[in-house]
Amino acid sequence: MRLKGILITIIVIISVVFAVTNWQALAANLPINFFFFTIQLPLGLILLGAAVILSAIFFFISLIDRAGQLNRITHLERQIETLQKKLEKKRIDELEGIEKSLSEKMTTLTTNVQGYASKVESLTSQGLAALESKTEAKFTHLEERVLLVRNELAADIAETEDTLKKQFSQKS
Repeated sequence: MRLKGILITIIVIISVVFAVTNWQALAANLPINFFFFTIQLPLGLILLGAAVILSAIFFFISLIDRAGQLNRITHLERQIETLQKKLEKKRIDELEGIEKSLSEKMTTLTTNVQGYASKVESLTSQGLAALESKTEAKFTHLEERVLLVRNELAADIAETEDTLKKQFSQKS
């Protein structure tokens, strides 16, 4: 865009220098035909005026076009800012959603672990109680068996003593 402006400025300066150096030729009166009538006017000045008017029109059209581009750029920048704000808000909402989801899952997981720990503790207590019950029953059975064996041994010893006493009394 700057190169274009520089080139146009150089061309305008060269045209002005050309018009100044050839002023007498541009100011000479000539007959000019306007299709319906003819008039005596300086043709160079008319052409120079037409060039100035066309240049001014081109300049104003370019200026309006540039203002439209700047307006469009400003509008697009506002849209970008709005979209960035929306994107940032959406990211924050997503992060909050993820955080909430993770918190809920962690709570559920903690509850499940506590439930399983309670079940394991309960099953362990039941297993220990059953083991103690079996051990106590076996211990009671063993005590009964020991008493039975002791009584049988005592009876056998008493029987053996009786037999020995009978044998000693027969010998004497």
